[in-house]
Amino acid sequence: MSRFVLLYAGPFMALILVLLGLTGNLFSGNPFVIAGQLFGLALVIYARVTFGRQRFNISATPAEGPLLRRGPYRFIRHPMYAGVSLLLLVTIIGHLSPFTAAIGILVMVIIPWRINLEETQLKATYPDYAGYASGTKRLIPFVY
Repeated sequence: MSRFVLLYAGPFMALILVLLGLTGNLFSGNPFVIAGQLFGLALVIYARVTFGRQRFNISATPAEGPLLRRGPYRFIRHPMYAGVSLLLLVTIIGHLSPFTAAIGILVMVIIPWRINLEETQLKATYPDYAGYASGTKRLIPFVY
């Protein structure tokens, strides 16, 4: 099961966004929801752009190249997960129903699980990861 989470949680998150869009639960007229979605999306894009030409994997397997410590990675270890979490959280709050709540619970279980699995691999790949991790938070700058 852990291997499944490592390989397919990223595409699963994209599928959830598509599902929310197809069911009319993605877009909102609420300016707070829109602002949260845009900020979450911007964080994902900023984190991805920070990789530059360095190889990037949608799976949780560490990419070749140095450990990133620039861009949003200066403040949080997993800015893409943070951005996706924010985007989905405000979307679910903006369209609260049993359906969206179930999706939210599922995502909030999968993301920390995948982060733990990914960090195990990062520690094995980058000897200095433990030092980096001690100086940065996982998802929320200065908090968690």
